[in-house]
Parts: sequence; C-alpha cells; structure tokens
Amino acid sequence: MLYIYQYLNRHRLTAGTLFFGLCAVFVFLATRIHYEEDIAKFLPHDAEMQQYQEVYEQFAQQDRIAVLFTSRDTNRQVSAERLEEAMENMGGYLASSALITRLQVEVDEAGMMNIVDFVSRNLPRFLTPQDYRHADSLLKQPGYVAQQMLENKKLMMLPTAGVTMQTMRHDPLHLFTPALKRMQQFQLSSSFQIMDGYLFTADGRTGLITMNSRFGPSETQRNAEIAELLQDAIQKTEKQYRDIRVSAIGAPLIAVTNAQQIKTDALIALAIASVLILAILIWYYRRLSYILWIGASVGFGCLFAIAGMALFQDEVSIIVLGIGSVIIGIAVNYPLHFLDHIREVSDRKTALKEMVSPLLIGNITTVAAFLCLVWLEAKAMRDLGVFGSLVLVGTLLFVLVFLPLYARSYKKVPKSTALPVSLSSRLHFPCALTRCAFPVVAILTLVLGYFSLQTSFDSDLSHINYMTPEQRSDMQLLTSSMPASPVYVVATGKDLEAALRNNEELLKQLSVADSTVKGIGSFAPTPEKQRAALQRWRYFWQSIHPDVISEVRHAAMSQGFTKDTFAPFYANVQGDSLTVQPVSYFKPILQLLEGTYIRHQSEKVTIVNYLPSTANESQLRQVIGEHKDNYFVFSAKDVSSQLVRSLNDSFNYIGFVCGFVVFFFLWLSFGKIELSLLSFLPLAVSWLWILGLMHIFDIHFNIVNIILATFIFGQGDDYTIFMTEGLLYEHATGKKRLASYRHSIAISAILMFIGIGSLIVARHPALRSLALVTILGMTTVVLMAYYLPPLVFKWLTMKKGVPREVPLTLKRLVRSVWALLFYLFMMFIFVLPFTWLYFHIGSTTERKRLRYHRLLYAMARFIVNKIPGVKFRLENAGGEQFDRPAIITCNHQSHFDTLCLMALHPKIIFLTNQWAWNNPLYRSVIHHAEFIPASDGMEAHLDELRSLFQRGYSICVFPEGTRTVDHRIHRFHKGAFYLAEQLDADIVPVVIHGMDHVLPKNDFMLREGIMTMRILKRIMSTDTATMGNGYRERTRNIHQLYLETYKKMRAQYEDAHYYAAYLKYQYLYKGAGVERRCHRLLQRNNCYSDFIDAPEERGLKTRLFRHAGQCELPYLYALVHTETQVMVTIDDPDDEALVVHMAYLPNNFQIIKEEEQ
Repeated sequence: MLYIYQYLNRHRLTAGTLFFGLCAVFVFLATRIHYEEDIAKFLPHDAEMQQYQEVYEQFAQQDRIAVLFTSRDTNRQVSAERLEEAMENMGGYLASSALITRLQVEVDEAGMMNIVDFVSRNLPRFLTPQDYRHADSLLKQPGYVAQQMLENKKLMMLPTAGVTMQTMRHDPLHLFTPALKRMQQFQLSSSFQIMDGYLFTADGRTGLITMNSRFGPSETQRNAEIAELLQDAIQKTEKQYRDIRVSAIGAPLIAVTNAQQIKTDALIALAIASVLILAILIWYYRRLSYILWIGASVGFGCLFAIAGMALFQDEVSIIVLGIGSVIIGIAVNYPLHFLDHIREVSDRKTALKEMVSPLLIGNITTVAAFLCLVWLEAKAMRDLGVFGSLVLVGTLLFVLVFLPLYARSYKKVPKSTALPVSLSSRLHFPCALTRCAFPVVAILTLVLGYFSLQTSFDSDLSHINYMTPEQRSDMQLLTSSMPASPVYVVATGKDLEAALRNNEELLKQLSVADSTVKGIGSFAPTPEKQRAALQRWRYFWQSIHPDVISEVRHAAMSQGFTKDTFAPFYANVQGDSLTVQPVSYFKPILQLLEGTYIRHQSEKVTIVNYLPSTANESQLRQVIGEHKDNYFVFSAKDVSSQLVRSLNDSFNYIGFVCGFVVFFFLWLSFGKIELSLLSFLPLAVSWLWILGLMHIFDIHFNIVNIILATFIFGQGDDYTIFMTEGLLYEHATGKKRLASYRHSIAISAILMFIGIGSLIVARHPALRSLALVTILGMTTVVLMAYYLPPLVFKWLTMKKGVPREVPLTLKRLVRSVWALLFYLFMMFIFVLPFTWLYFHIGSTTERKRLRYHRLLYAMARFIVNKIPGVKFRLENAGGEQFDRPAIITCNHQSHFDTLCLMALHPKIIFLTNQWAWNNPLYRSVIHHAEFIPASDGMEAHLDELRSLFQRGYSICVFPEGTRTVDHRIHRFHKGAFYLAEQLDADIVPVVIHGMDHVLPKNDFMLREGIMTMRILKRIMSTDTATMGNGYRERTRNIHQLYLETYKKMRAQYEDAHYYAAYLKYQYLYKGAGVERRCHRLLQRNNCYSDFIDAPEERGLKTRLFRHAGQCELPYLYALVHTETQVMVTIDDPDDEALVVHMAYLPNNFQIIKEEEQ
C-alpha cells in the first residue's frame, strides 16, 4: 500500500481522475440493476423445499386477487341486490384493464351447465365399480323402473324442468347420480355460495369478485400499478355506494404493501442512522472535513458494492439494501480508526504504515463472516453476504488508497470534551468487581447455555410480512371461510397423458389408504382406463340387465314421455357409438380444472389431489413411498417443518462456519491459539447468552434475523481484537494503552448501535425483528468484550497481582490438567480403595507391608517417566542398590521430589510435614506406607524410626526443610545427620536438578523440562575422615558437597538449549511479531549454543552486546552465565520498552546507553 500511496501522492491528477472515473463506472453499473422486494427471497430453496413450494404456489393461486363488498355499518346488512349492483359497477371499471386477467364478476353458470351436459353424455367413461354395484342394487328392486318414470313426470312439472331434463335424458332411472355428485369435489370449499350468478360468502353478507395479476406475486413494481387501479376503482365505487365498504386482498397486493413499507422503513432508518451518526461524529471530531471524508468512504463502499453485484446479477433485494444501515455502522469504523490515528501520528505515510495491518485483519475477518452467507440456499441471504462484503471491501479500499492522499491531520480535541470517553470509562470493570462478578457470569452462562439448547424458529411467513389492519381483517375473513389446510397428493408426468396415467395409479394407492380424495378423479381417463370402463358398461347392460331398454320405453310411454325423450340413454346402453377417445376429447373438463387441479409447465404436467387435513400422512407416505419419482405427498405442515429444518441448518451453518472462519483468522493474526481463544471467548459466551435470553423472552429466529450470527462474528471480533491488542501492548511495554482501545471500542459501538438501532423504528416486522435481535446480541458482545478478555489475560499472565514467571499456555494447561486427572483417577479409583481393602482384609504382616511398598514403588517409577513434556534422568555412577538401609538426604525443589525418590527402591519411607500428614487426598496412603510426621520433632518418633531402620527401610529426609524458590541450595538443618548418628546409619546423598524448573513451589502448572537425579557415593557411618566427626560437622561438610555437586550439575546441564524454552516464555503474549522473531532467531541460530556454550565464554566477568534488538541472545547468555555481568545497548525505542518491562530479567542483565560503554 505504501508504494501505491507514494505513486498517487506524486501524481495527484491521476489519483483524482482514477477516483472520479471509478465513481462514474460504479454509478453506471448501479443504474442497470433491478431492485425487487420479494420477502420470499429469504426462504431457503433446497430440492425438496422447491418441489413443495412450486406446487403450493401454483395451486394456491398466489397471483389471485379478491375484492370484497360488505356493509360499511357492521350492525346492519346490505341487501344482496345492492351488493350485486356495486360488484357489477366495479367490474365495469376493471374490465378494460390489461393489467389483470380472468376477471370474474359473475359465475359462468352456462359454462357449468355445459360441463354437466358433457359429463352426462359421457357417463360410461366416468363410472367406477362402485357405481355399477349401486345401479345393480337399484335395478333389482321390484317396480323400480316404473317408480322412477313416475318421479320423472313429477320433476317435469317443476320450474327447473329444463335443467333437470338435461341430465335426465342420459340417465332416466337416476342410476348414476353418485357419479354426477362427484363433480361437487371440484368445489374446494363449501363456505361460499352463488346467488343470482354472483359469488357470496356462506352467510351472504360479503360479495366477492376475483381476478389474477398478469405478473405474478413477485413483480411488485407492476403489481403496484394494479394496486393503484384497484384503489381508484374502489374510491369510485364507494363514492357511488356510500353504504358499502370495498376492499381488495391478495398475495400481489400484500407484496406491494410489503415493498412500499420496506422502502419507507429503509429510507427512515438510513436517514435516522445518518443524522445520528453525523451528530456523534461532529461532537467527537468537530471537523467538517473529517465528517465529509467518513461519508465519502462509506458512500464509495456502497457504490462499489452495488456496482459489483450488477456485474454478476440483474436484480437485488431491496431488503438487503435496507439492512445496509447495519453495514454502515460497521463500515464507518474504517475511516474512523484511520482519522483517529492521523490525529495521533501527524505523518500520513507513517499512519498508513501502522494502520494497514490492523485494518486488513479486521476487514478480512468481517468480510469472511459475511461471505459465509454466500453458501446458504436463500438467494436474498446470498445477496446480503455479497453486498455486505463488497461494502466493507470498497470502504477499506477508499480508506487505504484515497483517504491518506487528502485527509489532513488536526490537533486532537481533548478527550474530556468527547461524550464516548465517559461511556468507555463507565464500561471499565474494576479488578475487585471483575473478580466478584465472575461467579455470577459463570452461573448465568451455564443457565443461559442450558436455555440456548431450546432455540426455536418461527416458520410462519405472515409474522415477517407487513399487512395493513384492513388487509389483515380481510385476510382473516377469507381464511375463516376457507377449509382447513389440506394434504396435497401430487402426480407428475412429462405430458398430460403420462401425468393422468400416474394419477390413476396414485388413486389406486389412495384407495388402499381409504382416503377421501378431491381431485379430477375419473373425469379425465386415459385411453386404457376408457377401454376398461366401456367394457364394464357393455357387460353390465348386455349380460346383467339386457331388458332395461324395453322396460324404460314401456314405462316412459305409460307416463306420457315420447319415444325419443330418452334416446341418448338408449344409444349409450346399446354402446354402438361409444369409442375410446384421446385425452384432448376431455378438454371441457380439463379447462375447468386447469390451475386448480392441473398445471402445465414447460417440462412436465402436475396433477394435484386434495385430502382432508385429518388424513393420515404417515400412512399415505408409506403407501406411495415406492413411487416417489412419479408422485409425492405433503401438507402445509411439511412446508413449515421443512422451513424450520432449513432455518435450523442455516443457523448451524452460520454459527459454526462463521465461528470457525473468525477463529481461524484470529489465530492467523495473533499467532497463538491461547490469544485466539481469549478473543473468541466473548463471542462464544455472548452467543450462549443471546440464545438463552431469546428463549426466556420468547423471541424466535426467522429467515431474516438469523443473520445475527454474521453480525456477531463479523463485528464482535473487531472489538475483541482491539481489547486483546491493548492487553498485549500493555503487557509488552507497560504503557497504559487499554483505556485508549476501550475508547475506540466505545465510539465504534455507539455508531454501530445507531446503525442497527435505526431499524427498530421500522414498521415492517422483518426489519424490526432484525434490529431487536441484533441489538440484544451486540449489546451482549460489547459487554463481554469489555469484561472477559482482561479477566482471562490477567489470569494467563498474572498471579496475585504479580506477573507470572512463566505465563500460562494451552499446552501447559492441558498437560497439567491431564496429569492432575490421572493422579486423581489413580488415587480415588484404585489406590485409596485398594489401600482400604488391602489393610482391612486379613492381618497386617511384614510381607504384606512390603508388597504395599512395592506397589507404591512401581507406581512412582511409572509416573515419573510419564509426566507430560518432562524427561526424567537418573544418574547412579556408584551403583547404589539401596540393599542396606541408610539415611537418604536430598535437596528440596518441588512436589515431584518425593515421587522421584520413591522410584529408587521399595523400602524407602519419608519424614513429612503436618500438611502432608493430614492431607485428605493421600493421608491414608502415607499412613499405611509408614511415613513419619516431623512436625512434632524427630525425637518423638525416634523409636519408630529405629524400628523401621532395623526392618531394612531407608529413611529419606530433606535437610532444607522446605522447597527452594530461587533454584539454590539453602542451609541444611541438622536433623537428618543427628538421626544418622543416633541410628549409626550410612548416609546416601541424592542431588536433584530441574524439578524446580518443571514444577516450582509457587506454581502448580507443569513446564517443559528435564529432571535429573544424581545418587552420590554412600557415606559410611564409620567414615569420619571424609565428612568429619559428629552430626554438626557432617552437616556443614555434606552441605558443601551438595553446593559443589549442584554447581557442577548446573554447569553441565544449564546450557543454551536448557533455557531456550524459558526464554520463549518471556516473549510470550507480547505480540505475534515479537514472539515469531524470538522463535525464528532461536531456530535459525540453534539457540546460539555455539556461542553461549563455548568454553571460552565461561568465567568472564562482563560481556557487552551492542544493537541487541529484542535481546534474545544476551538474555539467554545471562541465564546460562550467571556469574557474568551482561550489558546491552538497544537502538529501537520499542525494543527497549519491551525488554525494560520484562518482569524477570536476570540480576546480571543490564541495559546501558551507547555513550556509557
């Protein structure tokens, strides 16, 4: 970026031309994209969901519009004639419009009669075996033919005789009336009635006219024209009929209302966000130029995003742009941080150099989180992912390329005058409050984590659709008049005949399930089915009832009917004119059923059958499951459950994938998994809190606010990064910068909350739900970002207010916890139960005690060689076998000392302090192992010790009495040597090294290292020449022996490689660059061992290191050569601040100025 800056800074005209040229291109591309407002674009569309959705939209007639006419005064009813007049009047207004199709003011009764006539003429093709059984039972009744002719004569005297004769001529005996009644199934609802040719609700209070949008429900721009047309016609009708209320309802009109409300809410939200953000920025910067630069940065980013989307697609959801107010709250951080920095660093080139890395890291993590949406199944969610990513990328490009060229540095306004400072200081948690609040936070996290497991999803799209009160009332009226949502059983085929054939097979399966079906039934038979039907027809009349024609003619003549009155019936019975017809022959019926039961598409034909909502869906699926390629079954409940399942999958995807991506980039930027976990912890805890609080307050996820996870992981990680960077800076240099970082987070959070909070004023439930859930989520994230990182970081680096000598790491924690759990498991599962049983069953003998000691010896040997990250080394040059009892003395460094000594021989017992003797964890073990408490004086237990000694047990004593804390051997107490004198026992000196580096006295976490135990030559009780006579003299001499031996061991083992791990710990958590440089230098130079461990370097009084940088070499040199005074000069002030602030610099390490050397 510096090269680009330098070039454009020298060629300002080129930079200006480039900027305005890009803006012109972006504006041109932005004007070519189409903006649509379909909320359904947020629905996931997998294969199964798409299949259900297509059928549901096609047969639910989503493009249908109904106009309702009812009394304006709800207390009185307008006459049907008055309503019909108004309906006819409005139909006249709409008839000439080209925007609508299939306008139905009156029901086509003539067309219905033509259908009845067609069915009557073709009855033989539509009859089922049940129809024949019914007809046969009637014909077997004595006198049935004569009785029916008498009834026919009576019917002809009624006013409806003309209509009755139309069907009577084809079925004078009314044998096949059930077949005609089956046509009633074409009417899906019985909640409507036809009065004088007009459609009314069942109660007759509301009249309806219907029409279809020519453009479908999603073309809101064209449907808006229909809405205007209807509104104009409604106003004219209501003006003419003042006692009638007219309203229109339908999916296209609801979509228009949604689109208009979204546009209004988006504009209001953007306006509120812009005004409030502008007010905050003016308060904070008090420079108009800075405000304009921030606006230009975000504006460039938005243009960049829309233009980028225009290159790859033709349309974008306006809802996505409405959510842009949220993204503005995020994008504004980039120019904000840069402008803040150039007020601190006046040189723009230097400011750019220092800001490139943090801005890029924050941008990459946020963009990566938004790009996770690209792989979701909902198109609008993918658009949001791309749009959000491009806005952030475009804003950052402007900030890094153009802003450094023109933005000027001004004197910084004192912080005391800025509003966010007081807020950031109030959000600072004092140490005492932090410690006290931790149990509360932990308990709340566990409780809310439990509730988070019960996350619920709202699949009802009406809850995120906006409807006016009038529309909601009309929708309730229509839905109350409609039947319960049916079960859809669908058959498909490549053409109509194939679909009908599959549907016939499907109906056979449904008959097995004993289901009541509404559908085309047998009224559009395939040629195969016609052939079988006509064969049944001929067989019925010719073989079973051959005399019916003569009986009918005689009975008809007797009642006064002419001989030709029932000629169609006679012709059908004789069957000479009945032939198999192609599917197109049934066009009158197929046209009637098109759109309700049959749907033609470019590649297939779909036929749907409707079953009552009480149908057993599981049984239906089981029955037709073997032919799933040709047909399937589903219900509105399936669509809902499929949506919930898709939402759940999307939720899990966003949560896990966004979380993984953010965690990966945190790890990449910080270089330590511990810091990545520390930064990610507020996000994870916040996520549990959000889900738990949503469950408690009954807030549900839906297809829009599910993107909350993206905002949390995208923006939340910026806050945790800032907090972690501030903690690292303070830990590395000691300079107080965390307050400044808190201040940056506070101003950023305020702007973010304004950007998101502006949507809370939206009336559209989709936008308002997004604002509500996101405000809840981001509030939690900000609080956790302020609270958790300092708390955890202090635990990693501090102990009781003092810096840890070796900071905690994940590896140390895992190894320590593993070792502790293994120890506890062995103690509670095996050792303690075994000890109790072993000594409570049977008598306690010497052999039994020895076997117990052998068990402890075997366990100790196993454990000391399996300590994670630790190597155990035993040196026994004298070949000591411990076959004769002795007093074993040993310097004391760690809890591991006893364990290592127990691994020398089974017959060793120890003098312990009071704490160990009474420790409930292993008290039973040491009591049965015959250890002796030394707290009440050795003389009190002299007889016991003498007895143990005589039984062949060596007695181990730590002459120092306590563990060392400074890696030195301290003064010996005389007790061990007094005891040796009293028992006339030999002394076996054992010198240990490295235990205090692996597990020091003041630390309970394991470190990597090597533990060495050296067994010295046995000192005989009779050897007074070497170690002197009397226990006092022996104490001094043996102490000197230890000092000399330990010094040799340190010189032998404490080389550059030995201290390399310790040195790395000193550069830990002080910035990824600092740590990487330390590791790189040690690896490249083999820990400087060729220089540090060279023989000529030993014994020097001083050693000077010039231009030492981070001082890895002199630091390591000072650790190895403790007797040499190490002096260094450091050129870089940052390096000097880093080294000076190191809490555990060796005493022989000194920083000097160049002129002091």
